[in-house]
Amino acid sequence: MLEPILGNYDAHIRNFIHFLQTRVDCFLIYDGPLDLHQHIRERTTYALSVQHRPTKKILRNVYPILLGSQIDLAIRHLQVCSFEVDIPTVSDASFQEVDIGRGFFIICGFLRHLPYFFTNDSTHTHMVQKKMVRVFTYDALDRGKELSYYVVDCLPKKRGDMFVVGNDGSESTDQVDFFFDHCPYRTDAAAYMAHVYQRNQFDIDSLVNKIVVSPGHLFTKLFVKYLYAPLRKGNWPLIKSKTALVVKSIETGCLLHVLSRKTVYFKEGKSAGKMTMMPHESHREIGSNGEVFVEKTIGCYREVNMQTYPLNPFLSYLIVRQMSNKVKHGSVPSFHDSYLGFLCILGCFETKNVGRTTMMVRNTIVSTVDVLDPVFHDAQHDALWTWLQLEPDSHIHPHYFVVVNEACIPVTEACFQRIQLYALKQQFRHVECFAEFNFMYIRYKVGLLFKLLPGTDVWVTPKDMLFWTQKLLQLNTMEAIIDRFGYDFITSFHVDLNPFFMHNAFPKNTLAFNALKNAVLATNARYAHYFMDSLSAYARQLTPYHQIVQEPNQDGISPHFALRVPHVVVSYMSFLGCTQEDGIVCRQDVNAFDCCRFYTIRIKTKADGLVLFHPRQGDADETSLVGTVVHFGETPLQLEPFSIHVRTVPVKDQVIQLHFNKPPFRVIQHYLSAHTLSICLEQDHLASTGDKLCSFHGQKGVLRLMKTLPLLDERIQPDLLVNPYSLFRMTPGQILEGVKRGQGRDAQTVRNTDGQIVPDAKAFYAKTFYFPIAYWSSEHFYAPSECTMDKILHQAVKGRSRGGGMRLGNMELFNGLRGNGLAACFEEKFFEHGDRIPSETNPTISLPKSVELVKEDARFFKCHLEYKAHPSIIMRK
Repeated sequence: MLEPILGNYDAHIRNFIHFLQTRVDCFLIYDGPLDLHQHIRERTTYALSVQHRPTKKILRNVYPILLGSQIDLAIRHLQVCSFEVDIPTVSDASFQEVDIGRGFFIICGFLRHLPYFFTNDSTHTHMVQKKMVRVFTYDALDRGKELSYYVVDCLPKKRGDMFVVGNDGSESTDQVDFFFDHCPYRTDAAAYMAHVYQRNQFDIDSLVNKIVVSPGHLFTKLFVKYLYAPLRKGNWPLIKSKTALVVKSIETGCLLHVLSRKTVYFKEGKSAGKMTMMPHESHREIGSNGEVFVEKTIGCYREVNMQTYPLNPFLSYLIVRQMSNKVKHGSVPSFHDSYLGFLCILGCFETKNVGRTTMMVRNTIVSTVDVLDPVFHDAQHDALWTWLQLEPDSHIHPHYFVVVNEACIPVTEACFQRIQLYALKQQFRHVECFAEFNFMYIRYKVGLLFKLLPGTDVWVTPKDMLFWTQKLLQLNTMEAIIDRFGYDFITSFHVDLNPFFMHNAFPKNTLAFNALKNAVLATNARYAHYFMDSLSAYARQLTPYHQIVQEPNQDGISPHFALRVPHVVVSYMSFLGCTQEDGIVCRQDVNAFDCCRFYTIRIKTKADGLVLFHPRQGDADETSLVGTVVHFGETPLQLEPFSIHVRTVPVKDQVIQLHFNKPPFRVIQHYLSAHTLSICLEQDHLASTGDKLCSFHGQKGVLRLMKTLPLLDERIQPDLLVNPYSLFRMTPGQILEGVKRGQGRDAQTVRNTDGQIVPDAKAFYAKTFYFPIAYWSSEHFYAPSECTMDKILHQAVKGRSRGGGMRLGNMELFNGLRGNGLAACFEEKFFEHGDRIPSETNPTISLPKSVELVKEDARFFKCHLEYKAHPSIIMRK
């Protein structure tokens, strides 16, 4: 399943090795530890380095390694650390624990997922404000340039004028005929641009005008952008500074600024399919190319933990649409018709998350060819030009044109008729080509989205798919294609897990963005221990309820990703405590949802001598003591915890105790490096009222435990009771799953918990897959004694991760205070649940923290409010 992802990275590595060898006289090496767990313990990056042959100087950690790739296997299994020409192949590699992270990277010791991105392709000819037609490219020195053709008078420019604009803002007419460096023939850009303007079929939201950037492509672009020009010139002071910039970009994940080389950008949203030009001087980047920041610069990695490791192969196919940070666009991106067959939306209506995360459909790949890229190859002698054998037309007004990567070449009629596009597809495989009137379009470049057309040996793109279905299959519309090939043609791998969710969507709780931290799908702690997750969970033990959702391939790797989920008997009925649509009643003796929470806490150490850590043996008691750190040195020991849940208690200058404020827990393992102490903890969590469960259909609900549940058909006692109203949340597929997979049927008799038959009672029951969500009531403390306050609002900030506290919002106001009585709720919320603090005037009086907050509000609203406290103890003089 991961072969397309790994194959794409392998192809980019091979192209990168060839680029280093032919262009900058360098080669790839790996100079890190062969034990990958050392990267995790010491929080370093698993990456390749580049060595300069003449000087032997090394640019370290400039190309991260994808776990499971060909070069990763060569390093781990063959101990090959130098790659000058090719990468050796590893056959029948034995499974190692690190293989569970296949498709991901180890960045600063953490497992990170870098999804595919699709963004605007500026090298595609496009309209700009109905005034000009523009195309962007870059030359063999990696310097960008634009070709602009004016279709209206824009003084001092006149209609029909063509200019080449460089990165420095200079304009030239002399370079118009030589704008496309990759083309060995004379081009007629004016004829093509006039044709583009006349047809006016440019659609900004179409995949046709997008380019897909895979991780290998992204890291290659990052290296070329900053280090290619300095290496060619041998400017080592600049190389040193740019290497630091590349490494920092990799470690922080601020990589998206390299996705575009253009000085204008697509304006997102429905803008009539036109381009928008922005004043770019103020946004110009300081760098070798003078490029412009058009993409947001936040980190693009996604966190990965072992809580959901069986889904790793599925998550590798996630793809993200990039939006420019120059456009304030808060709405959900629409699903364009061109996505059909290539991208699949994840999300469902109930989660209000439609369209935010997409996934590549099955049998879809991203092209990796670089043969027409002037930075990588000698483009004018490429195999494509040799195969085409074009015959240029020297007439003043030619009638036939061949457009290769936006370079428009006028050709003779005989040449136009001679070119066989089917033979071109057979020869180059991942090439986009089609004919339209007197134009023949060919795109052969990196970043195009391809899929294999069923029933043929032709790979198609969103742009040429209809051309080839008409030519080979006599299908003229997208609807006809879907009718012919069915649902599998437009969906992704997620339906292998849930074939009954027959929508072009999937619940976020299982595969979309928010699920990466929540769904508890792991069944042991082996991999969490290896990767030292900061926070994750796993099933305490395999129970008879746990069933394999999909039988894995026996290839030595897939069985380790087997997804085991509790398969429980679910009955749909209203019952005590199950009157809400999101209520779930669970029988108390069902142990399928018991979990174990896993933590890795890290403490930064500063010492000048030997440091030892003595962990506490056994379960922690109420003191929450994790262990003691002892320093044998001259200067006092300094510890800086990276977690708000860890506090230090100095015993002496050289002895400090560590406390974790979530007892009870067990210390599993610890690692002490030169500057960091890492401690792995775990704690059991038995399923309890207030926990959350979820099905494969996104049917999430809050749990309530009960000892006895109704008896169905005199012998079936259901494990879960779910309210029938929950099906209104767009999850009818759950009933279908129960009928076809879970022997679903209607109960003929229903006995209540007292053993009495309920007359005329109807209840449907079936086996259904349900898994726990790591959102447990025991972890949600109500009101901390001290919390972070907003400086402007003087209220607790939102979120436990930021040290926030109790907040009173609209839901609490309407559902709690007004519904249950304002006075009673006020007394309970502000007095009984308030944290007691001693009064400033009399330490024997303990007042709730909320009293001071109310006094502050009263002062703000100019209310004369006074509190009189009667001391419980009178101090005698």
